[in-house]
Amino acid sequence: MSGSFLLLSLVLLPGVKSADPDNWVKKLPGRARVLPDLSGLAWIAGDRFLAVHDAKFPEEKNLPRVSVLQLPSGLDGVRFKALHPSFKGPESDDLESIAKIPGTWKYLLVESTGDLDTKPFSNRIFLAEWMNERLTIIDRIEWPIGTENIEGTAVARIGDDFLFIFAERAHGEGHTEIQFARLSLDPLGLESFGSAGIFTSPWPTGPDARPVSAIDVDSDGMIYAASAGDTGDDNGPFRSAIYKIGAVESRNGQPEIVLDAEPETIALLDGVKVESIAVCEQDPGNMEIFFGTDDENYGGFIRPVPLGD
Repeated sequence: MSGSFLLLSLVLLPGVKSADPDNWVKKLPGRARVLPDLSGLAWIAGDRFLAVHDAKFPEEKNLPRVSVLQLPSGLDGVRFKALHPSFKGPESDDLESIAKIPGTWKYLLVESTGDLDTKPFSNRIFLAEWMNERLTIIDRIEWPIGTENIEGTAVARIGDDFLFIFAERAHGEGHTEIQFARLSLDPLGLESFGSAGIFTSPWPTGPDARPVSAIDVDSDGMIYAASAGDTGDDNGPFRSAIYKIGAVESRNGQPEIVLDAEPETIALLDGVKVESIAVCEQDPGNMEIFFGTDDENYGGFIRPVPLGD
């Protein structure tokens, strides 16, 4: 309303001085239990997910690397429990993604990779199996090619073959290469690497943007990716987007990734840093996409993305 304003008055509670903000903290009935960062997310079944956290080794060796999440059914919110699988060696360093292997209870837990002189335990891919409420590491390999800051991975199934899809986050570059390899499980291995081409993120853009911070794929082969903006300040602000970027197709019996000429916008999310997405398909034709955030000092959260009109 023109010419008017709203006057807000502060009513001090008895015994609380406005000049002493610590009094507010002391009167809180307890400390909030913050959900750790969700640097990777994969659907299990029903309302449950596996998440990985990008804790560093050795300075954060006591922090969880993997958790199981359960979506809320009431005011209790998201429930989560830290898991403690044996990595059969040093604790994982900088797990940035987890990829569900379609048609199985197996998952790939993927470290970000990078400079092994400064991050000696960040170049591994673990094969894990979810069984009897436990996650067990059953195999592992080193990254067989040189990569840097892989934040998005997914696995697609074409017939009896598995295709591992991945991309570097390419901080500040505006675009990144969508790559793939044939995946074998027994033993775990990657071979026949290839490139599907360059993905350019429409938004966020600029020197703080990461074109790919997460990837997942649905049962029809549609590929989804998240992009994120991170200024480097652990208090934010952040910004993110989720796109459909292409599809996995079968041509002459061979899997092939075809990127869309123009990404389809699924969601624009200002104020959060999306580092994980997970496709959930309870029944044929009933698909949901959930995203998880790594909001640094604010922790993380998980939410569904509205689909359709």
